[in-house]
Amino acid sequence: MTKKLRRFIAAALTVALAAGIGITTLSANNSPTVTLNGTSRAFEFSNTDSGTDLFPGMKGVMPGDTITQDIIVRTTNISGQRAQISLKVVPASGEFLTDMNKLLESKDVKLEVYQGATKLADGSLADGVSLGQLANNQSLTLAVKLVIDKAAGNEIAGLNGKIDWVFYGEVTGGGGGGGGGGSGEVVIPEEGVPLGPLPKLEKVDHYAYIIGRDDGLIHPGANITRAEMATIFFRMLTDASRAEQWSQTNDYTDMAANAWYNNAISTLTKAGVLTGHTDGSFAPNAPITRAEFAAMLSRFYEAKYEGPSKFSDIAGHWAADSINKAAMNNLLKGYPDGTFKPNNYISRAEAVTGINRILDRVPQKEHLLPNMITWPDNSDTGAWYYEAMQEATNSHNYEMVMNDSAILYEKWTELREVRDWAALEKAWSKLLGNQTEIISQPLP
Repeated sequence: MTKKLRRFIAAALTVALAAGIGITTLSANNSPTVTLNGTSRAFEFSNTDSGTDLFPGMKGVMPGDTITQDIIVRTTNISGQRAQISLKVVPASGEFLTDMNKLLESKDVKLEVYQGATKLADGSLADGVSLGQLANNQSLTLAVKLVIDKAAGNEIAGLNGKIDWVFYGEVTGGGGGGGGGGSGEVVIPEEGVPLGPLPKLEKVDHYAYIIGRDDGLIHPGANITRAEMATIFFRMLTDASRAEQWSQTNDYTDMAANAWYNNAISTLTKAGVLTGHTDGSFAPNAPITRAEFAAMLSRFYEAKYEGPSKFSDIAGHWAADSINKAAMNNLLKGYPDGTFKPNNYISRAEAVTGINRILDRVPQKEHLLPNMITWPDNSDTGAWYYEAMQEATNSHNYEMVMNDSAILYEKWTELREVRDWAALEKAWSKLLGNQTEIISQPLP
């Protein structure tokens, strides 16, 4: 077993282009980076007896081992389209073909692909795996694993060959939302769908991120739109994440370049937090559902959940994993009857409560300040959302009251001026590369 597998995997993988199109490079740590553009279709990684050592863990492998290699994939110049990506193994031609067919037919050698700790796909070497879609200017790092069962030695004894790993990127038409079931309602992809690097949220400065409406009210029970939610998270990004993911362009069919929400939606789309409907639209003014909000929270929260469903009405739902993760980490709650109602629209109060929790904001009404901004429709200090709404609408300095390593609550020490978000966004645009003059509108 050792001799035959060493012949199969001992040397290195070198990177070549199938059909001579597209771009493939090696990173500093020898991870191949594949760039899918408007003309590229496939890229080939094949192990040979010389060249850059890409799969160092494969040397001396034994039955029962799992060998991992990172592959970075990104998209560019496919505006209005998406790249459907897949990875498969094909045998080399010539003298090694018989032995390679043995390998591909073996039930004891599997292919698995991960993004971080999340398994994106698994399957046989012969069938390969489909990894979903990427929009324009997205990137991700895949951990490609060859899983060799302890029984594999009896299946492929005498192997003497080489293997080609072919990374296919098929550029398709616009629209397309990963993580969905084809109904068109899935607009924020599951964490398991290939996405860009995880953005970071600002958890130190407690700036107000909700501004009252023109009627002087805060409307805790009203719906919150997709554009409003995107804008909140855009403004709560760290400066580094906002700069890294900055974009003023997107492929949606219903987004004006000078819309007040364009920067937010474009940036979060590039970051992989948002995607559109299957018809290519984004529907910025549509209310966001509880399931969509749970999926968005999960993209910012490095949470994992393994266990039975926490709610009785989410089995088979596209956002079930995200909903369970959000509930496990106390970001969202269900209803007394044990349901979550994933397709209901989320209220502003519910959204603010979840946002505060993901930002590690822990207001307590006894430790707010008497001169804070108040609202006629948030005057009931016994309402479940009272503290959350006050936290969201008042910029303040604070001290955290701790118990060992746990945060009990925050004690406000001083009010701060509410940020002029519209002016800040213009400054960010100028600093990061403004292409379009945005028509500003204060966040309701």
